Formats: sequence, structure tokens, C-alpha cells
Amino acid sequence: MTHDLRDALRAEYELAHDAIRPDGVAAVRATAARHRRRQAVAGAAALAVALSGGVAAWRLAPGDDDPPQVVADSCGRPGVDVSVFLRMNITDEQVTELDRTLRNSPEVYCLIFETRDVAWERFKRNFSDAPDLVAATRPDMIPENYRFRVAKAGESDVIEQRIRAIGEIVDYICSCPTAKPR
Repeated sequence: MTHDLRDALRAEYELAHDAIRPDGVAAVRATAARHRRRQAVAGAAALAVALSGGVAAWRLAPGDDDPPQVVADSCGRPGVDVSVFLRMNITDEQVTELDRTLRNSPEVYCLIFETRDVAWERFKRNFSDAPDLVAATRPDMIPENYRFRVAKAGESDVIEQRIRAIGEIVDYICSCPTAKPR
């Protein structure tokens, strides 16, 4: 009799335990964590694709909505658009050298430096039709950058060589007709 009572109590305990804390709770939490990780990875991947492939579409057209930051006043000239995205590990000395290199390059005109805040606003505006991407992106993920024009695609290669001599501090994207993001 006590054996039957013990078994019955054990069964009731297990039912109550499962009702209070089902085994599925851990599985649900693990699934939610995996889902959040997948969303973060997908957002980061989409951001990487957008920055590497879609950035070339950020044109330097006159009449841009951004506040004027134009250094040269020859922006009406046609040319090849180039974007130089500063990597997060760049030092102040390298930024200074990069800035000096671009400003002293006769091939470069319509030079614009975009701070992280301005780049973030541009990113939100350009990807307003992809709210999940914007929500998955933090402002500190958007790099500071230089945007400028050169007259011919070959001049872009010259500028890239000068910049690469400073070090692997930037991602260089040219909208050259046959160029691919580098």
C-alpha cells in the first residue's frame, strides 16, 4: 500500500513539476536565442553586402540632401565615383595621412568626408525600405568615409595605390564601369 501511495505521489509530483516548469522551457529559450543570433548574423551579412556592393550606388550628385561638406567646388564635373570606408582599427595618424593624401592628389575632386553620424543618417535614408536591416544595424557599425570623384577609372587605381601604401586601413570601392568592390 505504501508503495502504491509513493508511486502515486511521485506521479503527481512529476505532473506538477512538468506543469510548473516544463522541459520545453529550455528548448524554447534555446530556440529564441538561436533565432536572435540568426537575425543578428543575417543583419550583419546584409549590412556587409550593402556596404560592399550597394555603396557604389551612393552617388555624389549635386543637390544631395546632406549638409554641404564639399571641399572642392568642382562637383558639377562628371567623373567616376569612389568611396573609401575607414576601418574601425584605423589610428588618428593614419586618418591624418589618408586625409592629406586625398587632398594633395590632383586626380581627386569633389572630396567629401562623412562622419559616422552623417553616414548613419544616410544609411537610414537609403535603406528606409528595409526596416529590418536598419533595426539590425547599430550606428557604430557604419564607418566614417571619404567620397570623391576622379575623371577616369585609371586615376582611381592610382589613388588606391597611394592609399594602400598607408596600410590596410580602408575598404576602397570604385563605381568604375568594370570595377568590382575591393
